[in-house]
Amino acid sequence: MTIVDPTLVPDEEIEIMARTLAVEHEAADKAKTRIYVESSTEAEPNSKAPDFSLPDPYEDRGEIARGGMGAVRRAFDVDLQRQVAIKVMLPTLSGRESVTQRFVDEARITALIDHPNIAPVYRLAKATDGSYSLVMKLIEGRSFTSHLRTLPPPPWPWSVLDSVLSILVKVCDAVAYAHSRGVIHLDLKPDNIMLGPFGQVYVVDWGIARYRPGPEQKGALKTLSPRDASTGTPAYMSPEQALRIEPHISELTDVFLLGGILYEILTGRRPHDGQTVPEILTSAIRCSIMAPALRAPYRTIHPALADIAMKALAARPQDRYQSVLDMQQDIVAFQRGEERAPRRTYEAGSVVIREGEAGDEAFVIVSGKCVVTATSEGRRVILRELGPGDVFGETAVFSDEPRSATVEAAETLVVRVVTGETLSQSLGLQTWTGEFVKALAERFREADRRARAPRADS
Repeated sequence: MTIVDPTLVPDEEIEIMARTLAVEHEAADKAKTRIYVESSTEAEPNSKAPDFSLPDPYEDRGEIARGGMGAVRRAFDVDLQRQVAIKVMLPTLSGRESVTQRFVDEARITALIDHPNIAPVYRLAKATDGSYSLVMKLIEGRSFTSHLRTLPPPPWPWSVLDSVLSILVKVCDAVAYAHSRGVIHLDLKPDNIMLGPFGQVYVVDWGIARYRPGPEQKGALKTLSPRDASTGTPAYMSPEQALRIEPHISELTDVFLLGGILYEILTGRRPHDGQTVPEILTSAIRCSIMAPALRAPYRTIHPALADIAMKALAARPQDRYQSVLDMQQDIVAFQRGEERAPRRTYEAGSVVIREGEAGDEAFVIVSGKCVVTATSEGRRVILRELGPGDVFGETAVFSDEPRSATVEAAETLVVRVVTGETLSQSLGLQTWTGEFVKALAERFREADRRARAPRADS
């Protein structure tokens, strides 16, 4: 397998390729039509008779969008009494076999990936003039891009960050399912994620998707041509997509695009910048993406999330997450607090915390054992031995009092380190439940202090 390494391509060659590819990308972009409408946007009324007719039983309710290949109409399904979106080919293109095949491919590929986070296809209809109509669910809501713009400036409270990441997790669900069916999206970006008013998340615009069926998928659909399949949005592209290295355009290309979405969530910026399309394509080919913390120095960026984004955005496919589910797993682990609590290793005999000293960290044992001791009546007393899953030092998270015991590693000890900030993000310690937890912790601390205090002679 040939290694995709943009550093091996000379600068002057990159610039020539970028200028050439820019012309094709601009033409492809003009041809796009979207099949959804922002909730604040109404379909344009019919000021004149449309230059095409809708199939029965759909009543035309106006145009939503128009591109170089077709138009999207809002329509009413008389039989089922619901609104739908109908994408129609422009009559002038109905005789072009390549355009017709691409239209049919989009319909069949989208129908193949029946998933709650992918807008369903209802029907592919063919008119007497040979033109096709694609009837789909009308998605009314707003794009992920619009949603991000409505959020307060970072740093976001944990509830906001968690809700944004939950949207991305649902997107990963949809893309992973598509991959299981042999479909690669190739144009994943916040603009192509739609959010409904009741928590719905849809991945849309599968118009340039590639279908690569596995051995279990029989009766393979006719796939898109390499040229069509490798177009996309330059500001998010992987090097192999920008360079159109056909053998390397794969599921890992979608992993890169998902990394770009996370990067934009963290920084407010797309992975590749430039004033012109050739400049953006040059950046995509070189793939020298600035670390999120440097790209957005005024934002609070969690290092674990930055690491996830940058791993997905690796220039070489073999250096990325090897599946969407692998990336999703790390995002979910972060949401659960696992990645916000870093690991630390102590060798046998090391003192983790010392009685009487100040501290602001608690510890969860991942592996190994440790011994807890305390001073009682001038003697060092072993209180207990702790192992995987046990917690110690927890009261330091809630109070400024010195440590009440010493903890020493009995063997190599691996722990997760929990701070007050980490716990606050995970449990919401600024809420009434957090105050309840703090009160309980203080009660247990007081009870422990009394139990170990010297008793007066009766």
